[in-house]
Amino acid sequence: MDPLTHGLVGVAISAFSGTAVSINNPLTIGAMLGAMSPDLDFVIRLYKDDAAYLEHHRGLSHSVPFLVGFSVVITVILSQMGFSNFSFLSTLIWTFVGALSHTGLDILNSYGAKLFRKKRKANILTLYDPVISIVGLWLIMNGKNTLYELMTGVLIIGVYLLIRNKSRLNATMILKQYFKARYKKVEIFVMPSLKAFYKWDFIAHTESHDIVGQFNPWWLISKTEKRIKIQHTMEVVDKSYYDLFRSAAVGEIFTRFSPNLHINVTKDDVNNQYILMATDLRYFVKKSFMHHATLVLDQDLQFISSYLHPYNLNKAIPIYQ
Repeated sequence: MDPLTHGLVGVAISAFSGTAVSINNPLTIGAMLGAMSPDLDFVIRLYKDDAAYLEHHRGLSHSVPFLVGFSVVITVILSQMGFSNFSFLSTLIWTFVGALSHTGLDILNSYGAKLFRKKRKANILTLYDPVISIVGLWLIMNGKNTLYELMTGVLIIGVYLLIRNKSRLNATMILKQYFKARYKKVEIFVMPSLKAFYKWDFIAHTESHDIVGQFNPWWLISKTEKRIKIQHTMEVVDKSYYDLFRSAAVGEIFTRFSPNLHINVTKDDVNNQYILMATDLRYFVKKSFMHHATLVLDQDLQFISSYLHPYNLNKAIPIYQ
């Protein structure tokens, strides 16, 4: 989720502390800062590079030990700001709950987050969700919330998540039927759309093509063909190149944050080289993909060089074998 939504959810959570939501309330401030704190992993980009950031983003900084650490630091800072009737324990608890909400929301989208040992993702929510924001604003405007408001908010969000998950499963079923009628073997991955929260992006891996597109569940009475928008189709090369790419250092790094990839193989006859270009199929924005990686091999398929291209194909970060 985006930082503003995380902060809003943190403030909404503090409304259940039994105190008024206020910029002068350390519980409100703590829960808000706690809910935004895990994204401090952006400092990786300042000290290393985008490749390291993508590899570690939503990793340790979103795990329980770091959530506790962030909460303690925030609470210590707030304890020195002169709030009247300051309670260290209460502030620490609500700050931690706010921090925990951050990882919980991130697990619900397509990038996922690492709460314990492994990164988990539910592929239900997009980076910004208006329903979550509206419920959060309602809880904040309510002021001091009772058990009734808590149960109502939990029920609304719970039902909404169930509807979202049902919509995703339904989209997966329809897409499988559509592509199985055209290909012998197909594997479908469905995730929240980057452009519209009510649509679904999908990746279809077939024996001959990798297909990226969008599914619109709102056109209920339309024919299946009208509900499916094919955005990009790529021919699949020899699968052995995929194993070759994954065995290289650049492949190990790239597949860690890009599980759905396509590899294009080019033969450079002048230099007697094979160039393997890997593409992360999850993020298709403005008619191009966001993340790529390149592996260059000699005619005997031995390593020559490799690069990561995060966010921009023109940005090349060397990865050494």
